[in-house]
Amino acid sequence: MQIKSRGRGERAANMPRIALAKPRDSPDREAMTVLPSRVAIAVPSGDMVHADFSMALAELCHRVHGMAVTLISVKSSIIALARNNAVDLAQKAGAEHLLFLDSDMVFPAGALHRLLAHQVDIVGATYVKRVAPHDLLGTKLDIPPADAPEGLIEMQRIPTGCLLIRMSVFERLSKPYFDFATDPETGVIHGEDYVFCDRARAAGFRIWCDAALTGELGHIGQRVHRLKDYLPKGAET
Repeated sequence: MQIKSRGRGERAANMPRIALAKPRDSPDREAMTVLPSRVAIAVPSGDMVHADFSMALAELCHRVHGMAVTLISVKSSIIALARNNAVDLAQKAGAEHLLFLDSDMVFPAGALHRLLAHQVDIVGATYVKRVAPHDLLGTKLDIPPADAPEGLIEMQRIPTGCLLIRMSVFERLSKPYFDFATDPETGVIHGEDYVFCDRARAAGFRIWCDAALTGELGHIGQRVHRLKDYLPKGAET
């Protein structure tokens, strides 16, 4: 098996190839019984990514077996542009699925296989905001569907930090697939992930959230630590 790495402007002939060994034991063995597929893993980022994300991605790639995987690095300060470029590169790579993994996320090693096992067009997991208030992102349907597959929740909108999309979805959408939008009444700016969800649902696609995987994702944030935050009450001078 081979993992290819691709960035915008790189030629296929220059792609490094790394041979990976199939792990002997896997807690997700049942979920891994999925037919081989060509998958592109896209990582939108700036110039650097979090160390914890890098370790999670390495562990996920170590668990890859039975499929050809292309790693796509798309660097841009405009996240919508990065995601659109990722789709273009995944199409050129002949991928059947595109997995977005944002560089501020951590996820279990079996995340890819678990999402593939659902065999739906669009499926991912959600997570909390990394700044206060730490609300859960995404919006469920007001009325849960009676035909929801086991373990899945149908969503109106879902964030894109851990989202698997079948490439045929993009054949029914117009470019740009990801874009920002402003509500003309409230002035609220909607992110590229929610705009994609709105367009996909308008085209007839259903969006699913893996409830169990949602509980295992981490959204990497940061905070400023000050001495006064840790002093006992009344000890401040």
